[in-house]
Parts: sequence; C-alpha cells; structure tokens
Amino acid sequence: MGIWLADCRSQALKGALTHERAEALREAGIDVGKGASTRSEVEQQRRCSFSPRPWQRAVLAAAMALWFAAQPLFGVPWHQGALLCVCGVAMASGVVCDLRARMIPLECCAALLVAGGAYQLLRHGSIGIAEGAVAAAAVLAVCWTANRIARKSGGSVGFGDIRCMTALAFACGPATLLGAAACYVSACTFSLAGMLAHRLGRRDGIPMAPFLSIWLAVGTTVLG
Repeated sequence: MGIWLADCRSQALKGALTHERAEALREAGIDVGKGASTRSEVEQQRRCSFSPRPWQRAVLAAAMALWFAAQPLFGVPWHQGALLCVCGVAMASGVVCDLRARMIPLECCAALLVAGGAYQLLRHGSIGIAEGAVAAAAVLAVCWTANRIARKSGGSVGFGDIRCMTALAFACGPATLLGAAACYVSACTFSLAGMLAHRLGRRDGIPMAPFLSIWLAVGTTVLG
C-alpha cells in the first residue's frame, strides 16, 4: 500500500494522474495538489490501447524468434529454456507497453520474477535463489537512494522500472551487475546519440524497457 501511495504521489507531482483517480484520492483524504491530472480515464484507455503497425509486429516477431532460437544455441536445457521464453514474452510485453504508454505493467514484472526465480532455482539451486534475492535487495537499495537524491532535483526512478529491475536482478542472480552494466551503457549511448543529433534534451526521459531487455539477455542467456 505504501509503494502504491508513493507511486500515486509521484504521478501527481508529474501531473500524470487521470481526473477520476485524482478526485478519488482527494475524497479519500489524500492531497495530491492542483494540476495532478492531465487526462480522463477514457483518454487514458485510448492512450494505452495498442494497434501495432505491420512493421512493428514484424520486429517483435523477429526479436521473439531470435530469443527462442538462442536458448539451444547457448546450451540451455529445454525446461530452463521454457522458463526463459516466459521471461522473454513478459519482457517483450513490457517493452511494448513502455514504448506506447510509458509504463511497465505489474503483471510483466511478476511474470519475470516468478519465471526468473524458477530459472535460477533450476540452474543454480538454492544458491542461485539466495544470490538473486541479494541482488534484488541491492537494486532496491540503490533505487531508493537514487530517488531520495533525485527528488530534490525533481526527478525519480519510476516504480515500474524499479519493479522490473528488481525482478531482473532476481532472475539474473550473480550476473546482475553485468546485465545492469549492459543495460545502462546501452541507454547512455542511445541518450548521448540523441543529444548529439538534437533529438533529445538533458531533461528528456526515455523508455527504459528496451534497455532492460538487454539486461535480461546478458544476465541470463549469455552469462547466467
């Protein structure tokens, strides 16, 4: 409940709540301030509805086919590969949602956590689960610290990103650091290229899910 409340307040500060949600919070005695809402529930539903173009479907299908084909190439047993395929589908869904609506659904993160945890258990046993739990706790601590610092400058790490990174850390276990490094090096490279091309500004945010998918690939199939 505390995480949900903090998420709502964070959205309110950004003016990203719907009118109906902001009003419901006010009626419950939670002050979200003025300018907390930017759209109605109908507009939010329209924003979050997906109608992909043929080339977008083709790119997603190619990416998923490559992910499925990579499992035997890296010598992953079929039962572990099946769990990684579940992780891949969940991550792909998160990428689509993040690109379209700038959110990573809780369901995608939950699927990553469960399937990734099962993968660690099968691949490394109880040690893998313990290492994954430690990695997830470290990610949460880093994100909490970053948010405490960033709030003073008006920024923060999104709760969807935090949930996804925590699930990825649990799924990757000892390879979390390398997966995270690959993710953020890619994101920084993309951002720098965007700024050099004058397509991004210093304060512009980018969807993180595409780069988090690199974390999953490096931390499991390649190094997990």
